[in-house]
Parts: sequence; C-alpha cells; structure tokens
Amino acid sequence: MEKISAEMTIAKILELCPDAQKILMRHGMYCIGCAIGESESLADAAEMHQVDIEDLLLDLNKE
Repeated sequence: MEKISAEMTIAKILELCPDAQKILMRHGMYCIGCAIGESESLADAAEMHQVDIEDLLLDLNKE
C-alpha cells in the first residue's frame, strides 16, 4: 500500500485505505462524506479539527 501523507486528500486516503474511515472517525474527524474532502489535504482537515497530524498519520500507516 502507498504510504499516506499529510498532503493527500481525504478522498485519496479513503481510496487507498479501506480502514481509513474508522481511523479518521476515531480521531474525531467526521468529514468522511464532506464535499471538501475531495480537495482538502489531510493536514488541513486535521488542523481544522484540532487533530495531531503525526498521531493520525501513524494510525493511518500502521500495517
């Protein structure tokens, strides 16, 4: 699997990682179906939701 980065869009992450939806929700990010997710980077979304991007990336990239 391609490594998930902070610059990727939410849409791309959901495409790459089927479990991403659960992981994002665990971190308090409920923007899964949001239209902004098509173009917003993970870093921007994390900042908006006051989520630690490093912790989120660790969870998303666990294998």
